[in-house]
Amino acid sequence: MRKCFLLFWLLAIIAGNSSLRAQVLLPMPDSLRVINFRVTDYYSHEPIGLAHVMNITQKKGCISDLLGYFSIPFKLGDSLSITAIGYHTKHVLNWGQFNKDTLFYELTLTPKVYQIEEVKISRFSTYDRFLREFANLKLTKTRVTEQQEVIQLYFLKITKGLNLRNLPQPTMGLSFGKDWYQKQNEKVAEAIEKDRKKRIADRKFNAGIVSSLTGLTGNELQEFMEYLKFDENYILTSTDYEIRERILDRFKEFETIKKGKK
Repeated sequence: MRKCFLLFWLLAIIAGNSSLRAQVLLPMPDSLRVINFRVTDYYSHEPIGLAHVMNITQKKGCISDLLGYFSIPFKLGDSLSITAIGYHTKHVLNWGQFNKDTLFYELTLTPKVYQIEEVKISRFSTYDRFLREFANLKLTKTRVTEQQEVIQLYFLKITKGLNLRNLPQPTMGLSFGKDWYQKQNEKVAEAIEKDRKKRIADRKFNAGIVSSLTGLTGNELQEFMEYLKFDENYILTSTDYEIRERILDRFKEFETIKKGKK
């Protein structure tokens, strides 16, 4: 009986030590990293701006810019929720496939398809009845209309906070008259033109095009992008073919320089 008791006691000690070792060998949680992403349309691969992104695990959120880019803290085991007007919500789980050294990761959203109800055609008895029915007709809002409403509400909030009574009047002299309003309009027009040129330049020359032509990724791609340093005026005035030929020529120079350093 005593031998059985000692054997049971030794087995209990060994089981306790094995469980203790298992607890010590558990992997530590991965550190929080800032990962770069870009949200695009699933079919057209066009950027999706103003998409709302939420790290559900860390309870951190952000909004993508007009070109679809955003950066967010994202570690192993976290899950993202991405929503945009006119698209289905997408959930992404991080099981280690994302790396902070990569330039950006592309995430695609699937557009929503709205089912249109059956249209019945009937003859109106009078023209007045036709006008009444047409005035009361409710149409489904498109994505462009919804975005315009969001922008209008945004500017409405800004104008409510302004003191419109103290704005300069056109009759208050040369320094605040028509010249002041004209300068504001010129600033707005300049900002719109600058944004338009930036979008055109990004479409003709970006990291995705360079990566597909050279096969570079990660730090090498970023290093080669810094080596190119194409001027925006050159990008706007050159054709897509000329830009791609220039990229390939500079890539040969880049490889020669790296081989020389090695």
